[in-house]
Amino acid sequence: MTTESANIKAKNIREVIMVPIEWVVMLAWNKECGRILKTLRDKRSRREISDMLFEAGVECSQEYIRKLENGESASVSTKIITAIAQILDVEIIEIMPDLRVEVSNKTLYS
Repeated sequence: MTTESANIKAKNIREVIMVPIEWVVMLAWNKECGRILKTLRDKRSRREISDMLFEAGVECSQEYIRKLENGESASVSTKIITAIAQILDVEIIEIMPDLRVEVSNKTLYS
């Protein structure tokens, strides 16, 4: 462990590392994300979403969408969740609000 990492751990600070979404294969998923997805899906059926994903070149069954909505999946591929966000016409951050990290100016310039 580096000295900097040890200092972060000792201060109980949450370290944030930013990488382009294209570099990330999977994202952690939870029941809250599932609840949000179900709300955003609104009256569209899982079948309709699955069919639209297929047309966009992304394989995702309606059963997998159900598992996501019920929080039965521990992770989701960025390819699938990005495509779902596009179909629902929302930003991925709206489905997965834990991706948002607020950084104060003090943190940036200290």
